[in-house]
Order: sequence, then structure tokens, then C-alpha cells
Amino acid sequence: MALSSSSPRRHLLRCFHATARALATPEPHEFSQPSEYLGSWEPAATGDPRGAWAQGLRARRAAGAEGMKERTEKLESWREKEKLKADKRAEDRELLRRKSSY
Repeated sequence: MALSSSSPRRHLLRCFHATARALATPEPHEFSQPSEYLGSWEPAATGDPRGAWAQGLRARRAAGAEGMKERTEKLESWREKEKLKADKRAEDRELLRRKSSY
């Protein structure tokens, strides 16, 4: 039995029409309450973009300097610990040498 060529088209058109009609009538939507955080920032006092850019640059440099200071302190602490370990090893070696010489 031969199938007519118009039936698949008709089916596609019916499917498209049904989905288009369903999409055309949106469901009711409830909006959320306004957030206190949004819009809570204060613009720069000068209102000048260059001033804001310079202020951001100063803040980044200050943060970088603080980070560098912390790294330096950590490195000094690590060096002190390594020196104490080396001193302890030297003392242990010295004790072993004294014990073996008796």
C-alpha cells in the first residue's frame, strides 16, 4: 500500500501548530522580592571613571604589597625552622660522635 506524500507534512504542521500555540500563552509568573544587596553600592565621590580606575589600581597595589609581606614572613619562618632542624641534626651527629669515641 502506498503512503501519500502529504501525510508526513500534515503531521509536522499539526505538531508545530500545537507547540507554537502552547508557547504563545505563557504561564503566569511571580516576581521575587527586591534584593537589598542590589543597588547598595555607592558610586565614586568624584563620578570620574579615571578616578575610579586610579582608586582600583591603588587598592590592587596595596593588596599586592600585603601579600608580598605575608610571603616574606612565611619564608623567614620557614628558614628559621630549617635552621633549627639543621642545628638539631648537627647536635645529634655530635652526640653520636662522642658516644662512638668512648
